Amino acid sequence: MTNINAAPTLLTPRLRLRPHRADDLASCVELWQDPVVTRHTTGRPLTRQDVWTRLLRHPGHWALLGFGYWVAEERESGRLMGEVGLGRFKRDVLAGRAELAKVPEAGWVLLPWAHGRGYAHEAVTAVLDWRDGQLPGNETFCLIQPENLASLRLAAKVGFLERESVGEGSEEVRLLVRESR
Repeated sequence: MTNINAAPTLLTPRLRLRPHRADDLASCVELWQDPVVTRHTTGRPLTRQDVWTRLLRHPGHWALLGFGYWVAEERESGRLMGEVGLGRFKRDVLAGRAELAKVPEAGWVLLPWAHGRGYAHEAVTAVLDWRDGQLPGNETFCLIQPENLASLRLAAKVGFLERESVGEGSEEVRLLVRESR
């Protein structure tokens, strides 16, 4: 494992995955105030202050854990399309799940204009390839709401297998796990 305390830049044929910067705030506010984005994530648009706090936590993940989230942008235009990466969020829905305590959680969100173009697949594949080459252990998990069919399809396409449902009622999510390749 490499000692990493800042997000490296990852390049794919069409995308640049790069560290968050303070000047990403306006674009991240656009992302996190979009109702399509927040429908299956936060459940509500975030305030500018909430987005700022969220933006600041990304460098902390990298500094403390050696992994985290990237900004996803088009290489050609530099236009921010979303965020993708790995986290350790200590989610209440997973309390008492010791087997997942040190397993990175994958996640992705893209603005609607980027949907249906294969960008999410390209970005998530780059993150998982990076994970497989840089981090110890062989598992990654993700949590996806059952109504989020596009993300469930993407997760399956990149190798996640549904393990179970966790949570109850409106808090129910699918727990999917992927073994490193």
